[in-house]
Amino acid sequence: MDVKPARGLLLWWLRRTRWAGLALPPLGAWVEDLNNERLVRHERRHLEQAQEMGVLKWYVLYAWYTLRHGYRNNPLEVDAQEAEGT
Repeated sequence: MDVKPARGLLLWWLRRTRWAGLALPPLGAWVEDLNNERLVRHERRHLEQAQEMGVLKWYVLYAWYTLRHGYRNNPLEVDAQEAEGT
């Protein structure tokens, strides 16, 4: 499972929501621009997180952390941001 370029309706939706990428384990991850290596590493890290802890647990924790800490301080997002290698 790897990061793929977003196309069609998904690309339209990403642009409409101003999101640059989306990870939906176990289906995969999609980004607006595959040349954006930081974004690709970020979304790939989300796929790795889900693989490490299990998909169901990842979704539950992602939702819980977002409600509890907010999107920017969600520990799974912080981990993915660190994986970007800024």
